[in-house]
Amino acid sequence: MDYRKWVLDTLLTRYEKSKAFVTGTFSKRIFINMEKEKLLESIMENPDEKDQFLGVLRELKGEGMIDYSWVKYETGNLVDKIWLIPEEEAIESCYRSQGRTSKKNRLSRLEEQLRCCRAGVEKEGVLGFFLDEMLKEIFDAKRVPRCFTDDEQLNEDILKCLVYMEGNHDEVMERVLSSGLYGDSKYFERNVRGKVISILKYWKKGEEDIPEDQELLGEKGIVRWPEVMEFAGKIKVLMKNGDVIDYGAQKYGAYINSNTVKQVKETTMEGIRQIMFIENKANYIWYLSHEKKEEELVVFHGGCYSPVKGVWFQKIYEGSRRGNENMRYYHWSDIDIGGFRIFRRLKESIIPELRPYKMDEATLMEFKDSALRIETPSYRERLKIMGEDPAYGEFWKVIEKMLEGKMRLEQERVIVG
Repeated sequence: MDYRKWVLDTLLTRYEKSKAFVTGTFSKRIFINMEKEKLLESIMENPDEKDQFLGVLRELKGEGMIDYSWVKYETGNLVDKIWLIPEEEAIESCYRSQGRTSKKNRLSRLEEQLRCCRAGVEKEGVLGFFLDEMLKEIFDAKRVPRCFTDDEQLNEDILKCLVYMEGNHDEVMERVLSSGLYGDSKYFERNVRGKVISILKYWKKGEEDIPEDQELLGEKGIVRWPEVMEFAGKIKVLMKNGDVIDYGAQKYGAYINSNTVKQVKETTMEGIRQIMFIENKANYIWYLSHEKKEEELVVFHGGCYSPVKGVWFQKIYEGSRRGNENMRYYHWSDIDIGGFRIFRRLKESIIPELRPYKMDEATLMEFKDSALRIETPSYRERLKIMGEDPAYGEFWKVIEKMLEGKMRLEQERVIVG
């Protein structure tokens, strides 16, 4: 056993987790209690191993890195405690001896990476706020935020991906992105994907229903394969090369993939008076067979829509407006914070005339026996804020009922009911 490495690594790790590292003040020793090191204690029963171990302690003490004490009446035989010399130079010597980068230097380098990245992104954007939070955590807690690692290169690669996503308005397959950013088609999947997903989840902290991993990436335009968009109704698509695709005959649902969407010039609609966007797949399928009208176009929304799906929605909206100013637009989501946010994004980004469908207080009360309990105070607080925000004015009455009954409703419960 390499006793020198074990002693110094153990003490340095405990130091990095201690209050002394955060404050710079040693109010108590950073030490190893030998009585609790049962494995080492058994090894010390071998006289040769004990001599070697004690020799290492004498060397380290002589080099000014540590000190130690003996068990009472066992001086020169049994070690009681080993502690780190509480001086900056002694601690730096420990790091140098181990060839280990000090936590202070690792934090300093990560801080530099974050500040460099921060300087190149929007001041008011989600990524900018996130970087500010990470910098604050480093300053306050003197630790590497859980969204990052001790690996300097990996941190650089994570930031590179975040910056790419912030400016991406297209669809890119994971392996194409990986080749472009890292020169290795599988590097993103092996090393970066998990960390980036954890950051995307962090950005949605506080939400009770966080989207699946692939949905989170898809919202940023990163997909495993070209995305497929679903809809049903009398719609025609004019392609940039002049071809026309008529989907009107596909009464039970049609599909268009993202590569085709990129080549769409415009859409036209025959006899359509209403467009219904539906978040949930089960509700979309149910609606087609139970409630869809002949003069209606029904679009599967899917929650966190990607940049390319956003383009498709925009093409639908623009086509529907041509020669028909009385078109009605509806969206059906869960009666919860996530559903309200999904509605708001579609309304603010693409369809100003959008109205909610079955997202009102009457629907909530009709299916209250199937509603889910709102358990957390933080969720109720966010609801209260929404209930005063003009951007969510359509939902103020239902939010009031949600707070009164401490309940929220998934849209699937409506079709079950």
